[in-house]
Amino acid sequence: MKTYISGIKNLSKHAYQNISEISEVSYVNLDNEEALINALKNCDVFWFRLNHKLSRAILKDSRCKYILSAVTGLDHIDLRACDEFGVKVISLKGEKEFLKEVRATAEHTICLLLSLIRKTKNSFSHVESGNWDRRLFKGTELYKKKIGILGFGRLGKIVAEYATVFGMQVYYYDIDNSCNNENYIRSISLLELVGEVDVLSIHLDYNDSSHNIINKDILSQMKETIQIINTSRGGVVKEFDMIDFLRKNENAGYATDVVYGEPNIKESSIVKYAKENENVIITPHVGGNTYESIYKTEDFIADKFIKHISKI
Repeated sequence: MKTYISGIKNLSKHAYQNISEISEVSYVNLDNEEALINALKNCDVFWFRLNHKLSRAILKDSRCKYILSAVTGLDHIDLRACDEFGVKVISLKGEKEFLKEVRATAEHTICLLLSLIRKTKNSFSHVESGNWDRRLFKGTELYKKKIGILGFGRLGKIVAEYATVFGMQVYYYDIDNSCNNENYIRSISLLELVGEVDVLSIHLDYNDSSHNIINKDILSQMKETIQIINTSRGGVVKEFDMIDFLRKNENAGYATDVVYGEPNIKESSIVKYAKENENVIITPHVGGNTYESIYKTEDFIADKFIKHISKI
């Protein structure tokens, strides 16, 4: 069995040892689609995170039978094609108990929020350029602000806990009626949620029903000073509508760790807008990119794969 690992310099020690006991392991650098297709023709196991999009066209002539990806969202993999071609995808999706201990993305959500409201985006380069004009960077506080959690699953609940520490009032909305918490205020609809809060934090699974769920109709119901944080997926926000909203409401803000179509962002409208405007902050999908989170998830995926192989 041959395993290719792409976009990862070094697996955790535990994960590497486990995989190398049953497979010949190679780290590969795949910088274009042709290289990716060739790699999949020459391996049995392909391990990566978010650095590739595995479409039907890329997978159709693949020899690979196992795709390992230590992430929860799988919109970067054509799962229907995998089923059709007999490719088993092993990921973190649905691993609720394990994921309770993986909190990096929730922490990054708060990081993005604080960076947005304290106007830190340009303040670093301002000082590094030899300037010291604090009047340019007057921000606002979280204390007693209302935060809306859209999607009250694992990450939404953790962000609600963090927000409470800052003295915020927590509102939430989830289509799952069983997601109740008496410590917070449940909104009966998305429209009610966005119309009430000062901050909206998005934690939705990305699928057909959540695609472009934040659009001009929803944005029109928000406060002119709303601060929106997205650590879900770029596709949950209709980015053209977001840009239009931010142009009309200069005191509103959008901080996101995800962009629609990533990692191919050269033509991204929201990235182009961010280059020229302070009220958008974008990080390159680094929410879960901590040493602790990476090692935990790699160990888990390796163990999950070994267990699967042992049952065959």
